[in-house]
Amino acid sequence: MYLIDLGGDPDDRARREEERAQRRADVSARYAAHLVQSAGVDEVTAHLVLAALFDHRNDDGSPCPCGCHPRLPEGELHDAGFDCRCGWDEDRRRTEKEKWRASLEAFWASAEGEELKSARAAEMAELDAWLAAHPGVSAQQTTPAAPEQWEGTVDGRTFYFRERHGDWRLELDLEPTGHFANRVIAVGPDGATRTEPVEMTAGTVIAEGPASRLGERTVEHLEFIVRTIREHITGETCPHLGAINFCPACGARV
Repeated sequence: MYLIDLGGDPDDRARREEERAQRRADVSARYAAHLVQSAGVDEVTAHLVLAALFDHRNDDGSPCPCGCHPRLPEGELHDAGFDCRCGWDEDRRRTEKEKWRASLEAFWASAEGEELKSARAAEMAELDAWLAAHPGVSAQQTTPAAPEQWEGTVDGRTFYFRERHGDWRLELDLEPTGHFANRVIAVGPDGATRTEPVEMTAGTVIAEGPASRLGERTVEHLEFIVRTIREHITGETCPHLGAINFCPACGARV
């Protein structure tokens, strides 16, 4: 068991807790006013409802930190829920979408965006050159991050690779599962998505581990995937069951 010191003396911790309590009180007051206006209850009833739903406390009066209780937001996201997209009208949604698109276009036109595009293009060129030099391998990085995913074949064997949150797994010999998912194939001018049903596939997990083993560059990730698959295939067919007992360099018994 480790005891972690989160920093700050008792006065600092008391000050931070006082600030949090004030934020909670402000948000609670806003939600009480919202209940009065939207549900037609009086202010006392509104505060009683909020206390019954969201104010759970220990015997010493401190707020219960258990995640099983519903709780009010503290204001950091979407103005405590009062400025969430679900409450916007159509004009606000259209305006925010246009602002988002404009910000994306401005970013990709900036020096930072151009640098990222150039770096990605260089990664893809390096990847294409590696694939051209390695017959028997076809692979595509379907998503580069969150999660990173690869699909393809190695020596005629299909594979799927996925990495997220620092852990990866590698599946070999994919087969249909009988389950279907709707894949996006287009987005219309109105923002509506068009999809088609695609049967999902899955294979046998032959390896998994931490992302630190993959290397830094995109092509290093693919090299690791291919090497792992080929080592697995070799292990499946090697007849020398006792080879692990001998040195691979000189043949001496270990």
